[in-house]
Amino acid sequence: MNATLEHRKRNIVAYLAETQDEAVIVQIENLLKPAMDIWDELTESQKATIRLGVQQLKEGKKVDYKEFIADYRRSHP
Repeated sequence: MNATLEHRKRNIVAYLAETQDEAVIVQIENLLKPAMDIWDELTESQKATIRLGVQQLKEGKKVDYKEFIADYRRSHP
């Protein structure tokens, strides 16, 4: 590793040792967690809903986003 990378790593460790910001710690913890496939965390019902949506898209059953938002805003003032 080059000296610049080592220096940056030391700076990060020093910053983390001093920080009292819980949000920073949580973000670092999330970065260091092993990567997980969100699909495995979904319920079977959620997976079925996603599969249905993908199938509908393949069949051309879709609505333009701007039209959807406009319709929604008209019906939910």
